[in-house]
Amino acid sequence: MRSLTCDEEFRFNGAVSLQRGDHWIAPWRVPFEQVRLYFPEGGIGRAAMPSGVAVTLVTDAARVEMDYLCSRCPDNIVDLAEDVRQLESVDVAVDGRYLGRHALSATKTRQTLCLDLGDEGGGDRLVEIWLPLYSQFRLIDLRVDEGVTASLPAPNPRRWVHYGGSLSQGMGANSPLTNYVQSSRWRTDLDLVSVARGKGTHLEPVFADLIADLRPRYVTMAVGGMVYITGSLNEYTYLTNMLGFVKRIIDSVPTCEVVVLVPPMSPQLSGIRGPNGMTPEEMRQTHYATVEAVMKWGDDRVHRVLQWPNAAESDFLADGIHLTSSAHRRYGEYLAENIRACVG
Repeated sequence: MRSLTCDEEFRFNGAVSLQRGDHWIAPWRVPFEQVRLYFPEGGIGRAAMPSGVAVTLVTDAARVEMDYLCSRCPDNIVDLAEDVRQLESVDVAVDGRYLGRHALSATKTRQTLCLDLGDEGGGDRLVEIWLPLYSQFRLIDLRVDEGVTASLPAPNPRRWVHYGGSLSQGMGANSPLTNYVQSSRWRTDLDLVSVARGKGTHLEPVFADLIADLRPRYVTMAVGGMVYITGSLNEYTYLTNMLGFVKRIIDSVPTCEVVVLVPPMSPQLSGIRGPNGMTPEEMRQTHYATVEAVMKWGDDRVHRVLQWPNAAESDFLADGIHLTSSAHRRYGEYLAENIRACVG
């Protein structure tokens, strides 16, 4: 077999930057040289978990081999999962057709994954290997058989950036492509970059700058839940921070449209005041009033989707915050329908 060259015969779709070691490449979802600017509180490894990133190539290969290093996430994250394989697996698709989930070995030692892509009569096909949601990943080598062709996919100018927290990163999803963010694709020609990460979404200006620099056509942002849980913003600061965040993006990218979402929240939290002094009901109303103000004062390219109305369903929220594996698809489809109504 022969080894393929990154950025010549394959690429990391959805990566913001690449860290290159002596014998490996790691995709990051922020500029890794400046990672501490984005995570001053610590936890920088969250940006090295490649949720929404795929190794992509156009090839006539019937099989691919991949040497890799994979690191298990901290125990407090593992404990939230129904099955650790949800956090440490890849999904494979060929020409958009899902071939299945493959578990990785998160042992921090060199491992090899052999992927059978099938043979449908030859010819070039788009191969996508969607990387783990909650494990740090380093690619050592990607190989195809001798005589097989491999090239970069055509660039897709319709970039979609998603900004969200641990739910958006994929906690609870069975695998990378079953994450609700993937299920919320409202059209097929979208090039996803996910800057979602656990404990995130406090409307940080540095992330608004990052999103603006990515020059997206669409931005979806799931905000409000972590603000309630942590108290990072309150009824006085939520409006000004969201207005500044959104306007930084749309003023920099004249063609960009922004859709603001509010994550689902367990009815069991009803009436309980968070650190910012608001109950979930008050937080939701503050959020809606804020988004309406941003839509009025900001731009007609700002839209909103209402909170999922059925959070009390027994199989929807696993722990009051994160979706169950079966709920990811339903929630994503709900968002896709409503986002499509906003932006077409």
